[in-house]
Amino acid sequence: MLRKKIKCGYCGEPINGESGTTKNGTKFYYYKCIGRKTHRTNCTKSVIRKDVLENLVIETIITVLNKSDIKSKIVKELLKRQETQMTSNTELSILTKQQKQVETALNNLVTAIEQGIISNSTNKRLQELEQRQAELERQILIEKSKTVVKLTEQDILAYFEQALRLEPKLLINFLIKEIVLYDDKIEIYFNSPTPTSPDENSGFSFYFETTSIIQNLLCKDKSYIQEIKVALFL
Repeated sequence: MLRKKIKCGYCGEPINGESGTTKNGTKFYYYKCIGRKTHRTNCTKSVIRKDVLENLVIETIITVLNKSDIKSKIVKELLKRQETQMTSNTELSILTKQQKQVETALNNLVTAIEQGIISNSTNKRLQELEQRQAELERQILIEKSKTVVKLTEQDILAYFEQALRLEPKLLINFLIKEIVLYDDKIEIYFNSPTPTSPDENSGFSFYFETTSIIQNLLCKDKSYIQEIKVALFL
């Protein structure tokens, strides 16, 4: 279920699903770090049973996103960041400034032509400015299109409500961007319904708790309770 979504927090290699068979023929499934499996790294990340990890991820997502206080926190932060991003489009500001400069030059040139100052150079300059004006208008439209979709509180809530109605595998594909797994911690990074900034540090954490999982030793009947920190980011 978590294939292509999960990586090792220690060495950065992908963590893939594996399977094995006990001496009595029982098949079991687990997740194992590729770095440890191939010995490309000195990673010692322990394996974890498939059902334990997948249940932890699914149950955490569903439980957390059904909490009204957490949803309010998510919506408030996303709306704030959306507004900041829409008003701080540096490229759009530069293009708009250049457009005003071209318009001023065009107006001055047209005034000169109206006063009878006409030559090959003025005609050439007029064509250059008109072409530049058309190009700037095209680039400005492109930049504006990047921020034209402004989501409301209801839009964001609907995004998460839609996700919660999906089957587990579809829920993971729709909602989760990446999962980073350690032996004692799991970080789950969500896709954002709002346009994201190229700044990788712009994300925020909206949930952090310590929970307990029942681990099983592979090929053995023994089990033990393990504490694991769960952090969610958007």
